[in-house]
Amino acid sequence: MPSPLARLNAILLAAVLAAHPALSAGQKTETTSGTGLAPTTVVTPLRDASTPPTATPDGKVAPAAKPAGEAKSREPIPVGPAPHLALILPLASPALGSVADAVRQGVLAAAEVAGKGALPVRVYATTDDGPAALAACQKAQKEGAVMVVAGLTRDGATALSRSDCPRQPTLALNEPQDPDLPLRMYAISLAIEQEARQAALMAVADGWLAAIVIASPSPLARRAQEAFEREWGRAAGELRRLAFSGNPDDAPALKERISALKGDMVFLALDQGATRAVRPYISGSLPVYATSLGIDPRAETAVNVDLEGVRYADMPWFVQPDHPAVMVYPAPRNPMAIEQERLYAFGIDAYRICAVLLQADAREFTLDGVTGRITLDAGRHFARTLVPAELDAGRAIPLAPAR
Repeated sequence: MPSPLARLNAILLAAVLAAHPALSAGQKTETTSGTGLAPTTVVTPLRDASTPPTATPDGKVAPAAKPAGEAKSREPIPVGPAPHLALILPLASPALGSVADAVRQGVLAAAEVAGKGALPVRVYATTDDGPAALAACQKAQKEGAVMVVAGLTRDGATALSRSDCPRQPTLALNEPQDPDLPLRMYAISLAIEQEARQAALMAVADGWLAAIVIASPSPLARRAQEAFEREWGRAAGELRRLAFSGNPDDAPALKERISALKGDMVFLALDQGATRAVRPYISGSLPVYATSLGIDPRAETAVNVDLEGVRYADMPWFVQPDHPAVMVYPAPRNPMAIEQERLYAFGIDAYRICAVLLQADAREFTLDGVTGRITLDAGRHFARTLVPAELDAGRAIPLAPAR
């Protein structure tokens, strides 16, 4: 008897591709506010494979298949139960709709690059990331979902992990509060803690011993600070702390305080405005490290000029755009704020992770993602290793690998 995966592939290969992701709605129902999406939208991938196309011998990427809109006649995807990837997002939420839509666009961009034998995506737009998302999950299961992607917020991921939704493979887009996941559930996130830990490891590898940590009171800055300090403590590094209000007028007063602490490097757990305000008052002899919380790699060079030499870890999407694993995926159709573009890239990797999970042994999972090198731990949590980078002449560039 053929395996479930073989039966699934047979069904998918027999399906006829949709005309275009934006036009392949599976149901004619009312649209959600602000997104123009039907509560259920079906998108079929256009090319083969969960991984990006390979480069040709001359180093160039093989040309993509023609857009679906250029295809000849295609029959519509049948409505009703059918194997699909269920993408459940709070697209109709006033607070979360815009960030959810960035993820949606990324997932569909990856689906468009994927092959005709790959799993189609059905988008379930909800009004929240809690009860409505769980109801959508139950609906998706009845309609034939073989993989579920949901849980954009931490509360949503927690509710997902505590529900009966993970009856088939499920990918949470945030880290649940409970570290132990249900048997078929996986989790990945863009948590700032990963970046802060990698900044600490970079500083340790560079040979520094005494860190001065400058942090603001914001919750996200505190999370970055705590993660850096935990990782720094594991290396037995010395630690000094300075609090910064976040008010640019208070930045000049830090100069003498930093000098008095006698550290050999500085870590900034600050947002973009505070990072730009503080950096000029740090001696040029002190190496400075940060996270993407404080850096916009898309900013004009004049904006980043005060951040010369600041080191941090970032997505290949921003600092290695010519990498073969990155360049095959299209940029967003419309310009996005940097935070939303990070979620767009996140959506690309979410789709690719799902494709691999349905085709390969997850115990050996490794993926060169656009958000980093992605690996899976024993608890089914995905970790992202980012690219070490530095601000040079106002631009973020990858650092050469350590020898």
